Amino acid sequence: MLFIPVLIALFLPVIGKKLKKTFSIYVYSFSTGFFIVLATFGFLREALENSNLFVNTTFGLNVAKVTLYGYNILFVVGGLILGIAFSFFIKFVISYKFNKKLLASKRLSVFVHEHSVEDGHTHDHTHSHEDFIFNNDDKLEIADQALFKKTETRLKVIALLLLLTHRIPEGLLLGYNLSLFVPNSIGEVKSNISSITTAYFLSLILHLIPEEVVFYVRLKDAGYSPIKALLLSFLGLSLFLPFMIIGMYAGGSINNAGKSLIYASVSGIFLFTSLVEFFPEFYHVNFSKKSW
Repeated sequence: MLFIPVLIALFLPVIGKKLKKTFSIYVYSFSTGFFIVLATFGFLREALENSNLFVNTTFGLNVAKVTLYGYNILFVVGGLILGIAFSFFIKFVISYKFNKKLLASKRLSVFVHEHSVEDGHTHDHTHSHEDFIFNNDDKLEIADQALFKKTETRLKVIALLLLLTHRIPEGLLLGYNLSLFVPNSIGEVKSNISSITTAYFLSLILHLIPEEVVFYVRLKDAGYSPIKALLLSFLGLSLFLPFMIIGMYAGGSINNAGKSLIYASVSGIFLFTSLVEFFPEFYHVNFSKKSW
């Protein structure tokens, strides 16, 4: 299952040296559309189907439409909002930590250096630091540029952290389906080969390919070396293994309502990552000229 993505990851450091810088623009634009479709027609559809299954098994096939729509809104829309809120929280926390750390650094203290009453002064003032700046406007501009330059690259990793979260339900689902092939104590197998379809495996593999490319490009943009970017990409792929093991033993305890919430939440994370993290990387680019 992971052979093709791993093979692509191995060749990315070699191929990446021959590709132009504009290659990342096309990667981000393709990934934005790909993940939006995956979130809406993939995860949201799965969330809606699991929500319907939960309602039908709980209230019967003749359930009122008001009840059906109410639970669909609760699980699908609620999970979607939960995923978007989770993404905002992660982005805000990490951004705040980076900004706070950089503002306290010695390099930025050259530009941003203020005295207050606590320092024994009766009024606030700032040093001029004539070797670096000429007036207060220059100081603020240089400080902003230094802060933006240092934070911009590292904050690119936020998209990868959010992107990794969807591998949790995939690992759980795959592990649960694999557990159906394991004979029980009396030698019975709970399922046949049709429980894991060829289409499921193909979709799992195909969507990992652009993910692996995005991982490598994003890590390179964040300032990581080709070797570190490759190792971190492998580490991201390895997240499947522990959750597959968990899914084999505990996947059966997750009912359709839980699956619906998980799928909808992951859909919200995908939409946030696509529109907030990836879309700004290319929307300002002029595609009227030949870039290849």
